[in-house]
Amino acid sequence: MMDSGLFLKTITLRNFATFENQNIDFHPQFNGIVGETGSGKSLILDAFQLLLGARSDKKLIRKDTECAVIEGVFKVSNQSIRKYFDQQGFPIDENNEVVIKRVLYQNGKSKAFLNHMSCPVSVLTTFSKTFVDLVGQFENQKLGNPDYQLYLVDQFANNREKLEEYDKQFNYYQKLIQDTQLLELKIKEKQQREDYLNFQLKELQDLSPSMEREKELITLKVQLLNKEEHSKTLSNIQQALSNGDNNALDCLKSVEKSLNSGNGLFEDKLIEEFSNLLSAVEDFAYEISRKEVSSEDELVLDTILEELDSYQKLKRKFNVGTAELAILKGEFEEELDGLEKLELKLAQLRDEVSHLEGELYKIANKLHKKRVVESTKLSKLITEGLDHLNMAGASFKINIDKSQSFNKNGLTTLTFTAETNPGEGFYKIKDIASGGELSRILLCLRQIVAAEDSISIFFFDEIDTGIGGETAVMIAKALKKVSQKSQVLAITHLAQIAKSVDEIIFVDKKSFESDNSVRTISFVENKSGADREKVLNQLAGL
Repeated sequence: MMDSGLFLKTITLRNFATFENQNIDFHPQFNGIVGETGSGKSLILDAFQLLLGARSDKKLIRKDTECAVIEGVFKVSNQSIRKYFDQQGFPIDENNEVVIKRVLYQNGKSKAFLNHMSCPVSVLTTFSKTFVDLVGQFENQKLGNPDYQLYLVDQFANNREKLEEYDKQFNYYQKLIQDTQLLELKIKEKQQREDYLNFQLKELQDLSPSMEREKELITLKVQLLNKEEHSKTLSNIQQALSNGDNNALDCLKSVEKSLNSGNGLFEDKLIEEFSNLLSAVEDFAYEISRKEVSSEDELVLDTILEELDSYQKLKRKFNVGTAELAILKGEFEEELDGLEKLELKLAQLRDEVSHLEGELYKIANKLHKKRVVESTKLSKLITEGLDHLNMAGASFKINIDKSQSFNKNGLTTLTFTAETNPGEGFYKIKDIASGGELSRILLCLRQIVAAEDSISIFFFDEIDTGIGGETAVMIAKALKKVSQKSQVLAITHLAQIAKSVDEIIFVDKKSFESDNSVRTISFVENKSGADREKVLNQLAGL
């Protein structure tokens, strides 16, 4: 067996529809799920789909229980798959097992867990698209998807390296396109932005803010405010001594005059002492007048207060501190300088885009030519293969066209078509093929296309509808071949297919009475030996 890298090991069902508490073991290769109609085979498919992100349905919760639990364990033996889960943020433990759990509640809500961590259902959906193909009556949309069809052709053509080169270049191309569009928008808004920046910069440049300057201004303000207070004190003293109405000097001079005109009333010594007192007060008033604060200090204070006010206004305006004002000024200057270089940068970007378009076209053209050749080969091989899968007379053809402009897939557009009835014309397979026919087409593809892709598990349902005899034997061989490269799970009612499986998973049900009512339980058994032969005989109608 070729190592598929990932296979379903077990599914555990608790209170899930007619399953009460059931553990189902799977073989790494070919598993056949068999049982009578209504036994619960399709419920296993439903459970598997829930593990892969399908929408929950409270009708699947067993009657009279609060919730249903579905848990799947997948075995991993491939380093690239381990890396995939690491990158998704859900690393695999030392047992090399991926554990997925869904819990369904009666209120219609559900929870999803991946590797014992809560996860969005979308993560499970991405996982399923990467590693699993559900091929059933209602699960064939993938094969009808043009991108998936092109993917299969590229796998057959072994285009992996060329695709990786193209994908890398195309992603860079998309980034350049986005950068160009953004730059064009900036240029369109350039004048408005320049006006805005120049206006903002004028205020910042006029102020040239710095923390050191602001601290210096605050210190000067304190000093000058102290001087102003001193000036008021000196003024009050001068008013009292010499400048104000009824000041001290005038009063003292009036007293001196009275003393001198007293006609001997006052002693000379007393008059002399008073005269000395007056001289002392005049000297004191003179000294006080010399300490008067100059008007220049007042002018300086006004300038300082005005500059400090500018700091406060700008800090409020930009909602930043003083240190950030200086940074903002530098950023504005840098952006303004950058705007002046936009036209040159845009021209350079457009040149780079044009050059890359040429390179992408060369790679895409080579891819297209190879796809044309390989599509013809693949169409022929599938047509031959379908003849052995109960589609005698059916023809398969890949319609391939070259577009004028490239996209994520290059220049190629293609469609899988088939003529299921000779002479009736070719139509898109999704429009004319039944579920069973689509399943067989995909089965045929899986035999032909090298299993180097990421698909590790195939779940086939309805693949044996309306067939029997030798055709069933051929389908069984085809499924067996697929199981050599990927794990296969197939719901079947044909002994010819069940005979080829590595593990027969037998689904049955029984009824019992409980609290005066009848309840049904589905159960699963892995059949081997004589029990296996008994099941095969039952399927064969023996």
